[in-house]
Amino acid sequence: MKRGSWFGLGVLVVTVVILVMFRGTTRNDSPEHSSASDSGKGTSALRLYAASLGHATGTVEGDYTLPSSPALLFVFRPTEGFSNAESQQLDSWLRAGNVAVYATEERDPELDNQFGLHLTSRTVDAPAHAAAPVFGGVGSLSGSSTALAFKPSPSQVPLLRNAAGDVLAVRMTVGSGQLIAMTDPLVLCNGYLRLADNGRFAADLIALTPNGGTVLFDEFHHGQIAGNAPTATAWVLTPWGAALALAVIIIVAGLALRGRAFGPPIPLRQAGDRSGAEYAAAVGSLLHRTGARRVTLETLLAATRRTVAERVGLGSETPADQVLETIAQRSPAAAAELTRAEAELPSALNSEAAVLDMARRLHDLAYPLSTIEHQKESA
Repeated sequence: MKRGSWFGLGVLVVTVVILVMFRGTTRNDSPEHSSASDSGKGTSALRLYAASLGHATGTVEGDYTLPSSPALLFVFRPTEGFSNAESQQLDSWLRAGNVAVYATEERDPELDNQFGLHLTSRTVDAPAHAAAPVFGGVGSLSGSSTALAFKPSPSQVPLLRNAAGDVLAVRMTVGSGQLIAMTDPLVLCNGYLRLADNGRFAADLIALTPNGGTVLFDEFHHGQIAGNAPTATAWVLTPWGAALALAVIIIVAGLALRGRAFGPPIPLRQAGDRSGAEYAAAVGSLLHRTGARRVTLETLLAATRRTVAERVGLGSETPADQVLETIAQRSPAAAAELTRAEAELPSALNSEAAVLDMARRLHDLAYPLSTIEHQKESA
């Protein structure tokens, strides 16, 4: 390869590496805090945390149907807004004794209205501490730098406050169940669980799961609705998947532009008609390799009987069981030789030499004129 070609290939490789690194770092987040995301803002670690604490985990997706069995439901930043029917379904589910943790920076108007959640119009400092004994041992939390604050009603108990006293999380009773609402979900995300007392706070929330209940994550409102589930090619939409797909396209394009043939093109050889001898040789070789002596001799005997019958004037309409009898009437010597060959066939199976001798005798019987001529030429 010429020096210029090597240089071009090197530039191509460097470009691919830069693109892969760039794609791998530009979208290292999950704005909706999905439990299927391992990024810093995803919540896959929270789901694993719940499982390690002995709880069964799952997701609500496909269609929005909440289970009849007891459960704790995490609702993180809905990208698909709640409908009125869905918010009422959540309300009825909570009244039956279940628990929901609703954590989002961007509010869902339907849920806020359903549960009477009111917030300030301005942001406040987000670093918070536990304001209620229900979260004893949670000294401080570390997540976003700013967040909205609640304006709690008398029925809503403040759980988290910042240094200025602004309320960043509330708890309210809904029938036999309860709702925990937060304005800073980052404290529960992958990249933040290890900070401050975030892990302890997450454990306290998971401990609110009803006895024997499941910890669920609402992925329905992250777009995992019926008919919109990830396909087998969804990996292309991930940062590394997109980078790899782009790298493959660039490499293929580079090879197509810089590729050279390894030699002159060789035209395909035109296939010619094969002779009957080639087919006979192929079948004979196959029979020899498989050791099919009986099949070989039976095939030769049947072919010889048919050839002799045609030579003495028998047509194809003669019944098979009458062929030998009819040959005996017109050519007794040929019939006798056929009968002897059929009787000696089992003993001829003992060796290849015996098979070859029997084949020669049957050939001489089928083609006596060519045998006589061959003998004359030899003399």
